[in-house]
Amino acid sequence: MKNKLLSLGLIMAISLSMVACGNSSDTKVIESNTSTEATGSEQVATANAGYVFNYDGMDIPVDADVAPIIDKLGEPNSYFESPSCAADGIGKLYTYSDFEIQTYPDGDVDKVLYVMLRTDNVATKEGIDLSSSREDIVGAYGQATEEDSSSMKYENGDMTLVFIFDGESLISIEYDSAMNK
Repeated sequence: MKNKLLSLGLIMAISLSMVACGNSSDTKVIESNTSTEATGSEQVATANAGYVFNYDGMDIPVDADVAPIIDKLGEPNSYFESPSCAADGIGKLYTYSDFEIQTYPDGDVDKVLYVMLRTDNVATKEGIDLSSSREDIVGAYGQATEEDSSSMKYENGDMTLVFIFDGESLISIEYDSAMNK
């Protein structure tokens, strides 16, 4: 348990350092076909790329406008901002009890750079949470696009779903935009 907490703390420190890094001169630009939908469900936004985290009936896709998502989620437990690594401007980190959302600026809009699941209280749409094993992940998603001892990556569209391990323990799940590379 101590190692798991230490690993989670390390991931959080790395996440904060990613928010705090300086601007890059070779910024990548990605066009996103993001649209807002008003449906009977609590779906706020959809994007045309890859896997999507769903929280409490609301989809939270990467590269989507974060404003309506944050409006629906409410006040985060913590908030941090600094110069963005992904684009010119300010990146923002919204931390909730079970997950965090990192943003990147795109003109006047802040978009979702990544969503990181931090506890086993939340899961992917396919039912994978932090208590899942590598075998569970392969059963839900098939063979990884890329795999090593510390991670399994699945690419779909302009995003990557990453399962991060400390030994055999799954310590975080990330939905990453192509801007996060």
